[in-house]
Amino acid sequence: MSHHDHFSPDYSTARAKFRAACAAENVEVTSWQHPLKGFHGEELATDAAWVGPRDARKMLVLCSGTHGVEGLYGSGVQVGFLRDRLHRELPSGTAALLVHATNPWGFSWLRRVNEDNIDVNRNFRDFHAKLPPNRGYLEIAPFFEPREWNDRVRAELNKQLRDYGAANGMAALHAAIGAGQHTHPNGVFYGGTGPSWSNRTVHEIVPHFLDAAEAVCVLDLHTGLGPFGYSEMICRHPPGSEALKLARQWFGKAVTSPQAGESESPVIEGNLRMAFPHILPEATVIASAIEVGTQSATEVNAALFADNWLHLHGEPRSAQGDEIRKQVRDAFYPDSGDWRDLCYPRAVEIQRAALAGLAAL
Repeated sequence: MSHHDHFSPDYSTARAKFRAACAAENVEVTSWQHPLKGFHGEELATDAAWVGPRDARKMLVLCSGTHGVEGLYGSGVQVGFLRDRLHRELPSGTAALLVHATNPWGFSWLRRVNEDNIDVNRNFRDFHAKLPPNRGYLEIAPFFEPREWNDRVRAELNKQLRDYGAANGMAALHAAIGAGQHTHPNGVFYGGTGPSWSNRTVHEIVPHFLDAAEAVCVLDLHTGLGPFGYSEMICRHPPGSEALKLARQWFGKAVTSPQAGESESPVIEGNLRMAFPHILPEATVIASAIEVGTQSATEVNAALFADNWLHLHGEPRSAQGDEIRKQVRDAFYPDSGDWRDLCYPRAVEIQRAALAGLAAL
């Protein structure tokens, strides 16, 4: 079977394909039902599959769909893990946990955010503590509040952002937009003011499956940042930490540290993968995002800004809505053989390196 067949055009197909791959390998699936329906009225769920010995103390965890639409890539990697029988390469004492569609609503609606406009990857915060403001976002927030969406509005928004970058530096602009904010629920990259459904679900899944784990490698599967088809491994463990050291040993030069200024990604608080060390304080956790490049940053941001406007002031079930949904899909899943030929074999290499690293611990 070609690896292209592992990928799906939408959430319903992806979920059916994932569950069928699990059934074919006699892998049990546990589902957490989402309270809402999908874009086409379908049921939504986060599905979790344990692969390997039940008494394993070393775990590889693959998460897809944290940023909904990006699940089109992540689901394909998870389906391939089963169909290409990578799970049969598990070292002794090692198992895998596949968490499919962490944000199923966003996956179905082809949105990066969830049903509450929350960016799930900025939602894993301590909400008992005071949330620090993103002062840069406070300055640019008015830019994202147009009542209509057309070429003139897009041009004006781009000019405002260029002017801000020229005055404050591009790094400041990237941080203002992408680092996350908790003050504007209708804005972009909104992290919420409390745990989202996906956050609560992950906090059920992880202890349910991993309470006895001693070593865990988490790979959260993302798209949208970097050169076309290139898989960067963004690691948020602190510089100088043992976890970052191990990640570099296992995965080599693909590993970047935003805190050390090595990534295009700003330093992001509240991402899903870094919840694992907090939930499993007794385990050794090595957590990274696999971030696959798609389009230019300008094109990706344009898709996000259009999507944000659509769900604030537009009509998702309209010709313009269809156009914007396609724009978002293309920005996070270039449905081309060339792109899959670059990113899927690399994902397999990374998974094998993770298993070798776990075996060596």
